[in-house]
Amino acid sequence: MKAALVEMLSVYILLLLLFQPILHDIYSTRANAVEMVLDSAIQKAANADNGRFTPEIIDEMRYTLEHTFLLDGADIGFIGTTVLTPRGEYIEGTLYVKSTPRWLFHSMFGSQDRDPQQIVRYAKQMSEAMVR
Repeated sequence: MKAALVEMLSVYILLLLLFQPILHDIYSTRANAVEMVLDSAIQKAANADNGRFTPEIIDEMRYTLEHTFLLDGADIGFIGTTVLTPRGEYIEGTLYVKSTPRWLFHSMFGSQDRDPQQIVRYAKQMSEAMVR
């Protein structure tokens, strides 16, 4: 009985040591990817040629997340300024993707309800577009 308990706990601890860091790395990489893609897109959206998030900029964000970071297109969402914004006003954008699991054994740590369903990043930048 004692040997079985030791083996069960050993397997549990071994699984945690092997796979838990990987889950945190995947989550962190996905969160950083969303932030980098949104930062790049808002700089393009705010420049004098655009003054908003154009469909091309939004498609480029989706393409980068799908093909560079291998995220599923159905898990990507965007809400932002799509109307022409004159210089001096702000362009805003929120990019979100489905979150990955952060714990190997959810029920043991009580984190089932606390894990966010999505990774959300928000950006705001002043427009440089000259609207006449």
